[in-house]
Amino acid sequence: MFSILLVDDHPAICFALKLLIEKTGKFEVKTSDGNDLIYNIDVSKYDLVILDLELKHCNGLDILPRIKARAPYLKILIFSSQPAELYALRTFRAGADGFISKETDLENIISICQLLLDGYQCFPAFILNKIQENVNPDINILEKLSDRELTVLQALSNGQSNKEISNLLNVSPKTITTYKMRIIKKCGVSNIDSVIDLLKVTDKNDD
Repeated sequence: MFSILLVDDHPAICFALKLLIEKTGKFEVKTSDGNDLIYNIDVSKYDLVILDLELKHCNGLDILPRIKARAPYLKILIFSSQPAELYALRTFRAGADGFISKETDLENIISICQLLLDGYQCFPAFILNKIQENVNPDINILEKLSDRELTVLQALSNGQSNKEISNLLNVSPKTITTYKMRIIKKCGVSNIDSVIDLLKVTDKNDD
């Protein structure tokens, strides 16, 4: 059974969505209003977070990359009343795995959750072309990286940990995490593994 954290400060929405998702028997859903969200994620093992962008205790778009930095394995689905035209691509760049409007039939959220857990990304069709432009392999996005960022990326590609890289560069592990987030943002992808894969492809082409 998959574990889902539903982050929304509207009790009625939380109740309805929790009931709907758990009805399938495939998911266990816990709810949060966003308070102490990072701590909640640190102490509990979730497979998926359903995150509203508008929260009283934190801003979903701001906290999204922090969640990914702390738990890169975690799938994140943005569930928002904000217009997808303005926010879907931004959340993709910040590390989200999917975006669904609160105006969408809630029944759709079950299949979307399963797709994300199966390794797919789910965004509105009209922004897919924009996403493809940001991850187009014909554009050498590695040129956007600074020398230090490229050094960190290469070390990650070699399997070195944050601590090992921090010792190598004489900086704190937290600084390495910052570099990783900058790399992800500059390359317009959702996780560091996507950039590492691109680096490997580039290295093969140079052989």
